[in-house]
Amino acid sequence: MVDKIGDSSTPQNQEIYKKDFNRAVNLFQQSLSGYQQSTEPHQKAKFRDVMDKCIVVMQETIKEALRKEAQKQFNQVDQDYKNYIANENPKTFEQLNKDLDSLKSS
Repeated sequence: MVDKIGDSSTPQNQEIYKKDFNRAVNLFQQSLSGYQQSTEPHQKAKFRDVMDKCIVVMQETIKEALRKEAQKQFNQVDQDYKNYIANENPKTFEQLNKDLDSLKSS
């Protein structure tokens, strides 16, 4: 039996989606750390571009395959990311990382 393209209902496909999702979250966190530590505007822009792309991957994966509860957690991560970019400080950085860890473990 051949799976339909985009059929996320099989356990095998769910596992693939989960791995891709976790990979995007991990890459986002690595880029966030690099962004936080960088003082060079050009380098910060590259880290931000990676984070922006990871956010899209996470959002699309949730829509396609993951539990609906993850959408609420993702919305919090997305809002915290926007808060961090608008107001870079240790508190917004810590909150974003906390929410990312929570999203990964769900």
